[in-house]
Amino acid sequence: MARIPVSQAPALLPKFNLHVRANSQPGSDTYIYDAIHTDIGIAASTSDVCVKFFEPSTLQAKGQLKYHSDQITEIKARSNSLLSASKDGQIAIWDLRQAMSAAPALTFKTKDPVLSFDMSIDNAMLVSGSALDKDCCAKINLWDPRAAAQPIAVFENSHSEDVTQIRCHPSTSHQFLSGSSDGLLCTFDASQTDEDEALLYVANTGASISGCGYFGPNAQYIYAQSDMETLQLWTNEATQLADFGDVRDLAESGVPIDYIIGCKYDSQTERLYLAAGTNEGDIHLLHVGAGSFEHIQALQSGHSGVVRGLNWDLGQGWAVSGAEDGRVSWWATTEPAQPPSPLVQAVSPTASSQKDKSASSRASNGNTRRFAPY
Repeated sequence: MARIPVSQAPALLPKFNLHVRANSQPGSDTYIYDAIHTDIGIAASTSDVCVKFFEPSTLQAKGQLKYHSDQITEIKARSNSLLSASKDGQIAIWDLRQAMSAAPALTFKTKDPVLSFDMSIDNAMLVSGSALDKDCCAKINLWDPRAAAQPIAVFENSHSEDVTQIRCHPSTSHQFLSGSSDGLLCTFDASQTDEDEALLYVANTGASISGCGYFGPNAQYIYAQSDMETLQLWTNEATQLADFGDVRDLAESGVPIDYIIGCKYDSQTERLYLAAGTNEGDIHLLHVGAGSFEHIQALQSGHSGVVRGLNWDLGQGWAVSGAEDGRVSWWATTEPAQPPSPLVQAVSPTASSQKDKSASSRASNGNTRRFAPY
C-alpha cells in the first residue's frame, strides 16, 4: 500500500496542555485500562478490578467502586451514573449520588465474559457483546433496563468470534453496531427481535476489530480499527470509503505511532479525529480525511507507557488519559488555574505552550475551514 499522505495542521484544535498527572495507586504495579469523565470526577478502571475516582483539576483520589471479580472491560458515564462491564459476565450500573461503599443500583448477568456494551440514546436499551463460549457461540444480548433479570433478545448467529465492540446509534434509539474478531461489522435494527430481520448490513473488514463507531453529521459513516492497527471508513450501509492500512506506517512520514488508542467524532466541527500512541507514552492527535491524515499535535510527558484510554471534550477544552504506567493525566486548553495537591505532580507550562495557546485560541475563534470530504 502506498504511503498515507500526512500534512501538519496544528490550528485545527486548541493546544492541550498537561496540567497534572498522578499514579492511580502509588507504589504498586497497577495499570489503567480506561479513564473517563463523570459527573463526580475522573473514573479510571484499573488492573486490580476497581474503578477509582479522582478530582479533575488536582487528580486527588476520591474513592473507589469495587464489585467485579474479573477484569473490567469497559466503563461508560451517564447522567449521575457509571456503567461497568467485566469478564465476570456482569454489567453494573452505579448511582454516583450514593456513597462509594454502596452496591450497584442495577446489575445484568450473563454466563459469558462481557467484552463490550453500550446503552441507547434514550436509555431504554442496553446491548452487550460476549466472548466466544464453549459451544463456539458469540452472543449479543439486548436488555430492557426496567427488567434486568434476563435479556429481551439474544443474537448468536451474526458473529463467529468474540464480539469485541458494541456501539449504539447516537440519535436512533433502536439501532446499534457490533464489531468482532471475525472482522465483521454488523448493523442492527433492535425494534426487530428476530435476528435475521434485525440484521441490516454486514461489512467485512478483513481484520479483527478492536474499535468501531458512528461518525458524520447524521451518523451515516462508520470507522473500524483493528488489533493489527489498521483503520477503515465505511458507510452505515456497508460500502467502504477508505482503507488506510496499518497506521504505524505513518512513521515513514515523520509521525511515530505504535498503536491506535481510538477515534472521536466532533459534531461541532464535523471532523473525525484519530488518537494514536507510542510505547513511550506520547499521544498523537490527527484529523482523518477521506484518504489522508492531518497531524495536529502531540501530547507528551503525561505517560511513560502504553496509553490505554483517552477521553476528551473539545467544547469544554479538557482531556483525560490513562496508561499501563498506572498514571492518570489531566490535559486542558487553558493554563492551570490553581495549584495542584502535593500528592500529585504538577506540570509547569512553558513559554512555547503559552505561544501555542494563543495561536490555538485564534484558530478556534476564527478558523471556519472545514475538511470533511467523507
